[in-house]
Amino acid sequence: MGGESEVRRRRLLEEIKGLFGPAFGPALEAYGRSFAERISEDEGFRAEVKERFERGRALGGFPELSALLAGMSAEGQEEFFETGWTRVALPPPGPPKDPWDRAPWDGDVEAYRENLYAGMAFAFSDLRAFAREWLEELSRVGYYGMEESLGLPLKQQADDLSPAPTESLPIYGAAYPVRLGGSRQTIWLNLNGPRSEEGGYREIVVSEAPLRTDEAIFAAVTALEGRPLDVARLRKILPEIFPSYGESVWDRWTRALDERRSGGELVEDLEDLRYHQTLDYVLLLLRYHRPGFDEQPLEEKAALLGETCAYVNEFLDSLRKLMAFVEYGVPGRGTVPVARSVGRDVKAAVLKDVEGLTYREIGKRLGVSPPRDFSYKGDHPTVRKMVGRGRRFLKMGLGEEGWQGQVEAMKEEAKRRRGMSEVEREAEDLAEAFGIPYEEALKHVEEEREQNRERKEEPGSA
Repeated sequence: MGGESEVRRRRLLEEIKGLFGPAFGPALEAYGRSFAERISEDEGFRAEVKERFERGRALGGFPELSALLAGMSAEGQEEFFETGWTRVALPPPGPPKDPWDRAPWDGDVEAYRENLYAGMAFAFSDLRAFAREWLEELSRVGYYGMEESLGLPLKQQADDLSPAPTESLPIYGAAYPVRLGGSRQTIWLNLNGPRSEEGGYREIVVSEAPLRTDEAIFAAVTALEGRPLDVARLRKILPEIFPSYGESVWDRWTRALDERRSGGELVEDLEDLRYHQTLDYVLLLLRYHRPGFDEQPLEEKAALLGETCAYVNEFLDSLRKLMAFVEYGVPGRGTVPVARSVGRDVKAAVLKDVEGLTYREIGKRLGVSPPRDFSYKGDHPTVRKMVGRGRRFLKMGLGEEGWQGQVEAMKEEAKRRRGMSEVEREAEDLAEAFGIPYEEALKHVEEEREQNRERKEEPGSA
């Protein structure tokens, strides 16, 4: 069926070529749809084409066109001779490949990007679609970061009239970097600024703000890689775990722990350290943005790493607060931490249904004191209500059967853990905490225990 339709379309196309004259093919190839627009505006040519069709049809010509137009009204036939023939002569336009292919930009990428950087949120009702526009733009632009030939950070151009970055550097015209006061802070002098109204010359503009696209990419990656860290504890152990170039924090962490097996506060700090991935990410930032970072003394590198982690903590906390307020914040009151009490209620329900604890045992586990009359009434209404609310929340999310199935699954998980040896449990905890393969964690724990045993058996060991 499809083959017959294609054969008929080709016959129609040949008849249209004959109807429009010998220039039809070259004009169609050169101008495409704009050719149809020219024809629709030329009433004299359209009248000539229609007259040519009627003469040919009277002589038995244009059979396919005649059959096609026979089922049309006079208005339909008029529309066909204006632009309707394009449905036969030209393939249907495909969906826009790029966002600037849509109206009103119609392929003008620079106009689209200028509008995007100037602000297009008003034109969207779907945040996901708007976010997609920016994510695609950030992917196109990429992370400029540093001018590689100079080893200096690039800056956002100060000209607000041209907010979109260019194809090469985000600063128009000649620009020169300046280091301020012997520090690492860099500004750029743009010699092609706006024209002075009084003097008529091009002014020199100082560019000091980071590139907006760099800030956006930096923020997105930091939100994905960053985790809150105990900076005070981190600073105590950084000299022990600071990696050399080519090492990871995980490599140094395991080595430092092996060297300090005798115990003590440092070992506790090392064992409680989490999110080594975040430390490796922060090191990547520092090494990229600070050429010569690895040549600095260990104390300075450790101080920079610790201080940067503190700023990452602030950023993550501010981002969390912003998103929380947008979702459920109250003007004048900020974000009410309802989820905190919900989490405690859910925990109470889990302790009751999974571990089978009494209300008093649950209260003791969660730090909820029993009432004064508990000794003779035996009731703990605060915990009882917590358990009831927690069950309600869980059933709202999982359904009645879903929660019961989860209870059984958690009991099975607890049974499996009880059946493991102490070494296996320690290895599993280590693997989950640091995101490493279980086999690697098990090998590390076994080696550590073996070395501890040998150390205890050495003569003179306590």
